[in-house]
Amino acid sequence: MSFTSRMRLAFGVLLAFALLAACATRPPAIVLLDPARQAALLRELPAYTLEGRVAVRSGEEGWQASVRWRQRGEVSEVRLSGPFGAGALQLRFDGAGLTVTTSNGQVLAGDDATLALRQQLGFDPPLAELRRWLLADAAPPEASARVEVGANGRPATLQQQDWQIAFEDYRAQTVKGATVQMPRRIIATRADVRLRLVVDRWQLGKGR
Repeated sequence: MSFTSRMRLAFGVLLAFALLAACATRPPAIVLLDPARQAALLRELPAYTLEGRVAVRSGEEGWQASVRWRQRGEVSEVRLSGPFGAGALQLRFDGAGLTVTTSNGQVLAGDDATLALRQQLGFDPPLAELRRWLLADAAPPEASARVEVGANGRPATLQQQDWQIAFEDYRAQTVKGATVQMPRRIIATRADVRLRLVVDRWQLGKGR
C-alpha cells in the first residue's frame, strides 16, 4: 500500500471516530407535545406547583409579592409573601369554600375570608379559573373562552370571565416523560386591575 493510500485510510478512520464521538455526545432532540395533547396531559395532572413573583395594580394602588401556588386536585393553596407585613397571606380554596390566613395569623372563612381577601388584594381574584389559566388553558366552560394562538402554536391570549390573559413567554418542561411548553410570564387584566406573574419554577405532577 502506498504512502498516500495509508494516509487516506488513516484519515478515514479518524473521521469515522470523530463522527461516532459526535453522535454519542450530541443530546437527543427535544420533541414537544402538540398543543392538543399537551392540554389533555395537563388537565389530567393530579397536582402542580409554581413559584414566582407577582405584581398587581388595582386603580391607584399597587403591590408586589413572592407567590407559591400549589394545586392538588380541586384544592388550591396559595401563599403570598411580601406586601402584607412581617408575615404572609395564605389562601386555601377547594372550589366550594375559601379560607384565608392573614399575616397576623388570623384564620377567616366564608364571607369574612372573601372580604379580607378583597381588602388585602384590592380586587376579587378569579380563584376558580386561575388554576387552569396558569396552565395556559381555558377554565370550564371552555366554550366561553376566546383563545388566540401564537406562532409557537400555544395560546398567546385568552379572554374569559371579563379577564384577558396574555402569555408572553414559554419554557420547555418535562412531565411524565413528555416535553411541554409552560408559560413563564402571564399578564391578566380586567377593567382597572392588572396582574403580572413571572414563574421562576414549575413542578408538574407534584404537589409538595
